[in-house]
Amino acid sequence: MKANPGGIVSPSDVIGRDRLIAQLWAILKQQGLVLVAERRMGKTAIIRKMEAEPIAGWRAIYLDVEGVSRAAEFIERLALAIRTHLSASNKATQWLRDFWSALGGFEVASILKLPEARQPHWKTVLERLLGELARNADQRLVLIWDEFPWMLQKIARAEGASAVVDLLDVLRGLRQTHANPRLVFTGSIGLHHVVAGLQDQDYVHSPLNDLRTIEVPPLAPPDAVQLADALLRGEGLAAAADVAERIAEQVEGVPYYIHHVVATLADLGRPVTMRTVDAVVARSLTEPQDSWNLEHYRNRLGPYYGESASLARTLLDVLAETEDLDLDALHEQLRIKARPDNDRVRRIVEGDREELRKLIKLMQRDHYLEQDERGAYRFRFALIRRWWRIDLGLG
Repeated sequence: MKANPGGIVSPSDVIGRDRLIAQLWAILKQQGLVLVAERRMGKTAIIRKMEAEPIAGWRAIYLDVEGVSRAAEFIERLALAIRTHLSASNKATQWLRDFWSALGGFEVASILKLPEARQPHWKTVLERLLGELARNADQRLVLIWDEFPWMLQKIARAEGASAVVDLLDVLRGLRQTHANPRLVFTGSIGLHHVVAGLQDQDYVHSPLNDLRTIEVPPLAPPDAVQLADALLRGEGLAAAADVAERIAEQVEGVPYYIHHVVATLADLGRPVTMRTVDAVVARSLTEPQDSWNLEHYRNRLGPYYGESASLARTLLDVLAETEDLDLDALHEQLRIKARPDNDRVRRIVEGDREELRKLIKLMQRDHYLEQDERGAYRFRFALIRRWWRIDLGLG
């Protein structure tokens, strides 16, 4: 097993996720899912493994929708994915062929296209497509749509928020009508940002409250050590047993960083010790090329929090310097250190605790922060706090 940071991991090489995958299949017997995760947790590897190794009587159909920017394009991609995965069943493919032909659709270079002239409204097509799929599929199906929130944001920009509202409402209606197929939404951007944006435009529905939300955590310590050890062996790196433990501990069980550390150790071509591991991690937190893409944690603040972005950055600066602050202490620090650049930030700094609480809740859902049983806040990941401190010049 070779280190492969950022690459596609073979389902057979996914370590430490069997229990989580079993939990996901158990939930899917009852309802659909929203699968959330911080970047680099191995979310895509998990859903790829579910597609490759479904439980008995089920078939999973994976579709990456990141590149989709229009609702009709989404339906075309969905129809093609369904046809591709159901090709083994003549009955299942015949109804889709007949359905698409009845719409006036056609195929160009193995791509299904809806007719441009007198095209039926995409909502009608989607309702009929998934409705017919429910009636004709000869087994239980799971449709997994990766980067679904990103697609919704692109549709909103191209066709307006009303198109996203319609899509979410249609999908909810179909879930209420048909138990098959089950739907799984995943993405590196939280769906809560999409829904919050719609609610700012007076959308009052809760389009996801019938779905179960499950978070993909870092690997448990024994599994993280197993992954590090397997990668060290695969790279032919002789190392003491405690080296794998050191790697897992230094990067808090995040699979992507484990792969990165081992890949760098292999590149160095010298004996691997705990000191070498420490040096690799330290260098990765400071290198100008930013191969771990840590700057993303800063860059996404603007798109995520809009007018509150500067306050979110100050809040993280404060917690990088002093952790375990409760709401009162955090608010006091923001009052001292924040530089209001708009009315919303000014209101929060001057005493709007409810708006501050909402911002903090969002930052928890985006995996920046966590809160302990006493109500004190800290960085969710010590590794990210360590990088943040270095970036601020705090050491």
